[in-house]
Amino acid sequence: MRQIDLLWDLQGLDSRIGELEKELAVYTGKKKLRELKAKFDREKDLLKKDEAALMEAIKSSKSNRGRVQELKYNFEKTEEKLYSGEVSNMKQLEGMQKNLEEMQRNIETLETAYGAFQAERARLEERVKKSRAKLKKYKNIFDRLKEEYLEGEKKAREEYDELTKQREELVKKIEDWVMDRYNRVRLGMDTAVVTIEDGKCGGCHMEVSVMYTERLKEDEMVNCETCGRILYPKKINGGNNG
Repeated sequence: MRQIDLLWDLQGLDSRIGELEKELAVYTGKKKLRELKAKFDREKDLLKKDEAALMEAIKSSKSNRGRVQELKYNFEKTEEKLYSGEVSNMKQLEGMQKNLEEMQRNIETLETAYGAFQAERARLEERVKKSRAKLKKYKNIFDRLKEEYLEGEKKAREEYDELTKQREELVKKIEDWVMDRYNRVRLGMDTAVVTIEDGKCGGCHMEVSVMYTERLKEDEMVNCETCGRILYPKKINGGNNG
């Protein structure tokens, strides 16, 4: 096999190894998992605060309701006594009437506050319900994504190790001066070896001169005179690797 054919195979391996390195970086970096965990933690903190506020709202609502019931009971007893005829002193009657009016105002105030407590309780209960649903959703996604990452990383690692071994064996067959040229070209561009398509360089798409084409026919390793990439004449000399 020609040295240029070996280079072409090497580039194929290097291209796939590069892709696998990027895949492994994603798997090991776990960016999506970390982002999802951050969302989970933020939602968990919100849930904790809302649950505490909900407990306080329930407590305040119960306390308020107890106070209203107590005032209503006292109101009924005072009103009953006022109209029972037991009290005949005008000053006492006036005092009882004022007391009833004051209790009525307090009852109305407390009942208004009770309504507000109930509304806040309903709002918080809905928020807590939604937060718990979100946390469940985040956890399910996290568990599924974690499993996908583990499986993906395992497959990518196995392929990476296998291709790396293949590369090592292939490099042993390539002459040092050829590897040096390949590595130099790779430093400045994504692909070092390109095919010739319709008489043009597959990298920069500029015409390949007749002189260079003749040199390729003699199995000479030639770089594109425009971009410097190594030209791969796969349709020459019997279509090797073509």
